[in-house]
Amino acid sequence: MKQKYEIKKSCLRLLGMTVLSFFFVACGNDDIDNNYSRNNYEVNLTASSENVILDESKPNEVALTLEWTPSHDYGNDYIVTYNYQMELVGSKADAIKEYEDGGMFIRNYTNKELQDLLIDKFDQLTSTKGVMKFTVTASTEGPRLIVPDIATVSVTVKTYGAKQFMADKVFLAVEGQEDIELVPTAGNPQQYVYSGELPAGRIYFPVLYGDEENAICPVTPDMAITTESMEATVVDRTETNAWILPETGNYRITVDFDAKTVKIIALGEIIEIDKLYLAGSAVTGEDIEVARTLENDNLYAFRGELKAGSLYLPILFADTKQYAIAPKTEGAQDVEYAQDMPLKQIALEKAMRGAYWNIPEDGIYRIVVDAENQNIRIYSQDTDIQSKVVGPWNAQNAFGNTQDETLKTYSGPIEKLWMYGTFNGRQTHDDGVPAGFQDKYTLNQSLANPNVFVYKGANLPRQTAGDYWEKNQITGSVMFFVGVKTDDGVERTNNNAYAFGSTADADRDEKRCGYITATAGTSLELVEGQDDNRYAYFIIPENTNYVMVDIENLKVIFDHK
Repeated sequence: MKQKYEIKKSCLRLLGMTVLSFFFVACGNDDIDNNYSRNNYEVNLTASSENVILDESKPNEVALTLEWTPSHDYGNDYIVTYNYQMELVGSKADAIKEYEDGGMFIRNYTNKELQDLLIDKFDQLTSTKGVMKFTVTASTEGPRLIVPDIATVSVTVKTYGAKQFMADKVFLAVEGQEDIELVPTAGNPQQYVYSGELPAGRIYFPVLYGDEENAICPVTPDMAITTESMEATVVDRTETNAWILPETGNYRITVDFDAKTVKIIALGEIIEIDKLYLAGSAVTGEDIEVARTLENDNLYAFRGELKAGSLYLPILFADTKQYAIAPKTEGAQDVEYAQDMPLKQIALEKAMRGAYWNIPEDGIYRIVVDAENQNIRIYSQDTDIQSKVVGPWNAQNAFGNTQDETLKTYSGPIEKLWMYGTFNGRQTHDDGVPAGFQDKYTLNQSLANPNVFVYKGANLPRQTAGDYWEKNQITGSVMFFVGVKTDDGVERTNNNAYAFGSTADADRDEKRCGYITATAGTSLELVEGQDDNRYAYFIIPENTNYVMVDIENLKVIFDHK
């Protein structure tokens, strides 16, 4: 059926409505009812059904009929036109409008016509319900102003096709047990999480959505579970297949409707963490959050004051604290400082009852948790990792004090690194530091290791500028200078400071810079000092938003994360 997509514009009608508005204003507070004297509302729009389920097997069968009655007959001096409109409630697509003057007060839509309209025009998803709103406006023009007669009707229409990751209710189904209803997490209504004991065998996830009984299952039938998020699909429950649990045990299951994945892991095999905390009698007051490090999403670190007492680490996952990190060996355990100690994930209540590490005395501690390799290191103040000290080097320019002769043989710990090169044009700078240095392009110390420095943020620029002696135009060059802190607490540096450059061939006396092109994710060597290495640069890859510098092992990685 061919349809028109027209919008009727009528200056006369606009003028009439304007006159009508003046008329109402002029009437003031007089009570006037023109419903019977001037306007007769007689248009009635009806639909053949309020709920339509489109049938893919009958594409040419009429699925929906709309009919409307004519407007009031005001006589030969009046002309009536009808504007027919359809829209999908909530769709960003424009409504479809048709101009009807041929006396056709009926519209028929087949299954395929409605399917195509909803999918192609209004962007409704397959196998979902949408509310279509139909409107007929009868406009009458003639000697007198007649208010338009408007009628509407709404119809819920369900499309056919591939099933969507949508649900009113979600369940877990395993062999030999009744279905277990899952509930969405408080922080993410599109994510369902279950933790508990399950038997070995087949597992899938029944879904109720409207009038459908579906199931979430693997794309590949009878798939063995992995430790990664697994691709899932939605099918009719009668056609479902399943994942295979290898053995009876405690599992954590995450059904993610946004990612369209299912993750099934045995508790203890992988530790899933949204946030990690310190708790126990070693912690004063509320639990203390342990920060996720910038260099490794599976590494968590804390440095601060603890009291003598018990220590365990509650895990926040899916908005709940059900589990904690505790010693792998049962019971309370003494700390082996600066050594990898095995850990495990246990019920939080069990950790609170007596599964923890003993902190022997009050003090400053560094704690590093490796959730991937499942070990923990605890450093006391005496065994803690110390910041690398370099020197002697000439720090007069870095401190901005060329008169202080003692700064010519300065030695000090490295606590901050500044990026320098043509990557940012080398002219822009922050107050108090020379051209080319910006605080937003500094690298910060890792909490896990003070000799690892990390930048993680916006993509680094790759501007082009002249090299140090303006001999060549270079794009995206970077090296690293040590920062110092003056007596007034200001962070400073200079391009004559102690530096970490590349292994490129560079020579200060010959005024020659050197460059090595970095590959994303590849570890490269650093050269430290205050000599030719200050002119040896790296050319950063496109879209670099992560830089990790290890000044102890003299390695650097540029990457996009």
